[in-house]
Amino acid sequence: VFKSTNGGGNWSDFNTGLTNTDVDALAIDPATPTTLYAGTDGGGVFKSTNGGGNWSDFNTGLINTDVHALAIDPATPTTLYVGTDGSGVFKSTNGGVSWSAVNTGLTSFYVLALAIDPMVLNTLYAGTEGGGVFKSTNGGGNWSAVNTGLTNTDVYTLAIDPITPTTLYAGTWGGGVFDMEQVENPYNLYLPAILR
Repeated sequence: VFKSTNGGGNWSDFNTGLTNTDVDALAIDPATPTTLYAGTDGGGVFKSTNGGGNWSDFNTGLINTDVHALAIDPATPTTLYVGTDGSGVFKSTNGGVSWSAVNTGLTSFYVLALAIDPMVLNTLYAGTEGGGVFKSTNGGGNWSAVNTGLTNTDVYTLAIDPITPTTLYAGTWGGGVFDMEQVENPYNLYLPAILR
């Protein structure tokens, strides 16, 4: 992990205690910006409470330490989700102290991206390798695919539009970007357009 305090003019490494330097995901606590989480390839989750000055591993209950995605619940920043290689999604409700699998309908997928709906409580999305986009409306308890119109199911990134949070974007491997809009029934979703 590298840090800049002058808008990217200069960078310094902030890796004390970070024993795995293949960092695939970073997340900053929106309520406490000096609290950071790093997801690593093979080392699990690391946490810093002093702006990256020191890191400690937070992996209790995390059975897969290949972490490619991290998301912090904006309404409850002590609730976190991570996406792993082939073991689905894990959830912590205590700031990473302990983790449990939340995978019904998702377990075997490589989860490469996560996005939390800022407007609808307990609603989140997972982007997977080969499985497309999955949605949970109960904090990860159950997942279902929302892939109608998605012609490339290797989803490497997800983003919720900050101006229109009913719009979700899915970036794919070699297939462009898709957008998903909620329609009359807020749980009936479709992926209508490819943006290249």
